Amino acid sequence: YTNLYMKIIVTGGAGYVGCLLVPKLLKDKHKVVVIDTFWFGDYLKPHRNLKKLKKDILNLKKKDLENADLIIHLAGMANDTASNLAPKLTWETTCLGTKILCDLAIINKVKYFIYASSSSVYGIKKEKRVHEGLSCEPISDYNKTKLVTEKIVKSYKDKFKYFIIRPSTLYGESPKMRLDLTMNILTMQAAKKKKISVFGGQQYRPYLHVNDMVDLYLYLI
Repeated sequence: YTNLYMKIIVTGGAGYVGCLLVPKLLKDKHKVVVIDTFWFGDYLKPHRNLKKLKKDILNLKKKDLENADLIIHLAGMANDTASNLAPKLTWETTCLGTKILCDLAIINKVKYFIYASSSSVYGIKKEKRVHEGLSCEPISDYNKTKLVTEKIVKSYKDKFKYFIIRPSTLYGESPKMRLDLTMNILTMQAAKKKKISVFGGQQYRPYLHVNDMVDLYLYLI
């Protein structure tokens, strides 16, 4: 899809998606810098074109983004549960952290920015088919910070080219596995207990395989 090799910053690159995305970026001969707190371990294999920076995005400096062409911004609280435990940290990391990242991107003349928002910004809808044309009505700190951060990124439209995506709930295998995601929970229950627990049963929810999420990033590049 491209012959252009870039230096790519991946925030939160040690997470569920990042552990699948980063190896593919390296395979495509890009240079990658992963910025992550590594709270949940490091499952990324060493590579000559991979640099790992153990750092909170709230503490980023100009030199951390030096010579970068593209930022893929995955960092942030992963779900409602984590956000509910630490709402202040959620707002700071997601919103303020993104503003800091965007400001440093401008200083370093970064050309492209991809932000992973969430389909949860639509809230709970009566419609069975939720699409981009419907209103955003976030109901939790996690949802709200995602939508506010979209607006922060959009405010830099004259500074770099950006893409904002709103993925569904992810599922599937990753080196940094997440077992708090619905489909992964159900699969684990089936495998270990031979029984799946369903709460409610009338809900509609969109799902997206994590590999398809990764392929979307590659497509945008």
